[in-house]
Amino acid sequence: MKIIHYCLGLPPFATGGLTIYARDLANAQKIDNDVYMIYPGMNKDKLSLKKINNKYHINLYRLDGVLPCALTYGVKEPLDFIGNKPIEEVEKVFKDFENADVLHLHTIQGLYPEIIEYFKNCGTKIIYTTHDFYPFSLTTKYYDDYLLNEKNNIIQSIKAPSTNALYLNRKPYVNNLKKIKFIKKIFNKHVKENKDLKYDEEYAKEYIVKSNKLYSFYDYMLSNVDLIHANSSLSAEIYKKHFSNIKTLDITHEGIKKNDIDKYKKCYLNIGFFGEQLKDKGFNLLLDLLDDIYKKNNSFKLLCYGYSNLYDKPYIDYMGPYKFKDLKEIHKTLDLVVFPAENIESFGFIVLESLAYKTPVIVSKNVGAKDFCNKDYIVNDRLELKDLLEKVINDKNYLNDYFNYDLKIDDFKNHNDLVIKELYK
Repeated sequence: MKIIHYCLGLPPFATGGLTIYARDLANAQKIDNDVYMIYPGMNKDKLSLKKINNKYHINLYRLDGVLPCALTYGVKEPLDFIGNKPIEEVEKVFKDFENADVLHLHTIQGLYPEIIEYFKNCGTKIIYTTHDFYPFSLTTKYYDDYLLNEKNNIIQSIKAPSTNALYLNRKPYVNNLKKIKFIKKIFNKHVKENKDLKYDEEYAKEYIVKSNKLYSFYDYMLSNVDLIHANSSLSAEIYKKHFSNIKTLDITHEGIKKNDIDKYKKCYLNIGFFGEQLKDKGFNLLLDLLDDIYKKNNSFKLLCYGYSNLYDKPYIDYMGPYKFKDLKEIHKTLDLVVFPAENIESFGFIVLESLAYKTPVIVSKNVGAKDFCNKDYIVNDRLELKDLLEKVINDKNYLNDYFNYDLKIDDFKNHNDLVIKELYK
């Protein structure tokens, strides 16, 4: 088969679960198939493809002349993200791919609708994987509460980078510079402090009108997709509110395999939290609950893995950023991982990675990867989370029966076989 993956790029140019999954899928498929990967690049007048060398030996191309990519920063000016290209220009750029069997979209950011139309007219099967909720929530974050969802998108739009800054971010040398620690800090500070527009009712009304036009633009693009691949039952539930051509298939990545490891023996409980220390991720909620519990029982530590170092608490140890290769040693020290997200997470590799290392996980009902967890450790609200945390902290042996169910973590080769069988054919 001739398979094209469209995603945001390969590491280290792009990061996150979407990137990891697309890379691993392309790597697995190139053994028996003709595989290509295309990612959105810089803003130029005309569409063009440039071959990019990479350490993964994937046939990688950068597509320039694209629409802007907001990533997770939010969208300042929605109308800048709407555009079209002459079909003749699209045909000229993609003529070498006209006999592709599958176009697998891992994002729609940067795409023109004519690109999807071109491949559809060529008879290519088009798949879209639901790594986030960008097609109907411009921050990629999604809340079940419509008003909260809209308010979050509007507030983030005020702080979002300009369209020119987003294009600049796609330039390779800028992207590399951004990874230098102090430049990363400056960039993040700019994103947080860019508040030139004041949020008010009039601004909100205008923004909703503009964003609805962009949502209609994306809705049209996805209406031309043959199949929407929901990466969890939760993603399927959300996307079914907007689309009907949906098939659910849980995801994984090449590095996730069941591991039996010896945990370090301790008299206190080590609780792990991975990623950004944000309200959306449930971090503030977790601290509120642990503050109360700590007054009665201080026999626990919260180990935070990531860049942030925001709160001074007697029970917090900041462990700093980590790499995937560090996870085995990290999980030797952990008794529990908590992922209490307040916004809806389409999946969450952190959950699957932790379970693979036999570390129990508490998740909120908002996490797509909850499908893999012990049902008794899926919490619906703060009261259930506090009750469960108190039980575990007061009696560490409470966790002994966590894995009293069959944890089904698929081998990635088997997962790829399922993708080809269930999605591509």
